[in-house]
Amino acid sequence: MNQHNNKLDWKKHLKLKADCEEKSTLKLLSKRNLNIGQTHNVWDTISSSVKDVRKAATKVRMLTGTYMLQTLKAKFNQAEIDPTCPICNIEAEDLQHLLTSCPAYRHIRKSHFQQIKEYIVSKIGSSVWTINFNSKIAITDSIDRLSKLLLKGTFSRMTK
Repeated sequence: MNQHNNKLDWKKHLKLKADCEEKSTLKLLSKRNLNIGQTHNVWDTISSSVKDVRKAATKVRMLTGTYMLQTLKAKFNQAEIDPTCPICNIEAEDLQHLLTSCPAYRHIRKSHFQQIKEYIVSKIGSSVWTINFNSKIAITDSIDRLSKLLLKGTFSRMTK
C-alpha cells in the first residue's frame, strides 16, 4: 500500500492475480510473489544468457506440469506419437523416467541428486532417508512435491 502505483499498474496487478485463479497452470504460483516489475523467484537463479533462459523455460514448464513428455503427447495423438523416450529409446518418457531412469541424463542427475541427498540427510538423517526415498517412484513424488513448494515460494523460506 505504501507504493504509489498508477491506475494502469493496479489493473495489470489485479488482472495477473485473477489469471492465477482462473488458469490451472498458474494456480500453484504464490500470489504474494507476484509483484509488477519483479520476476518470480524461480527465475532468480539464472543469468541473462540465451542458453540459461532456454534451460529455465524448460525448468519452469516441468515445475508447472506443462512440459510435454512423450507419454503425454502420445495420450493426445495415440496413432501418431510413440511414447518411448526419444533420447534413450529404452522406455516410455514420463516424469519418473526423465528424473530417475534415463541413462542419457545420468551424469547430470548424479551431480544434482548427490547434493540434494546430502542436504536432506543433514536435515532428517540417513535412516529416515532410507525409509522415505526407497524407490524411483518415491523420489519422483518428492521432487514433484518440492517443486510445488518452490513455486509457492515456501521452500526458499524453509531453507533460510
